[in-house]
Amino acid sequence: MTFTYETDAETTNSVGEATARTHARWEGTELVIESRMKTPGREFHFKDHWLLSDDGRTLTMAHRDDDLAGQISVFEKCSQADTTRFDE
Repeated sequence: MTFTYETDAETTNSVGEATARTHARWEGTELVIESRMKTPGREFHFKDHWLLSDDGRTLTMAHRDDDLAGQISVFEKCSQADTTRFDE
């Protein structure tokens, strides 16, 4: 899936049969992407907080105050040599 956002504007993306209305904005150095998605049985609220470390090697996405509160994803940049283990 590919999602496209424009900061300081509402965008709409499809997720299966559901539609997500999303607003992305900068809060200092953090990108906050807030989405609301309606399904036949429920409305979901997601608020992703994206932060890139000062050295540019670690990208963190945290759910602090939404339906996924407490979930944190950490992505670390690795060298080309490190990626060969996934090709085996």
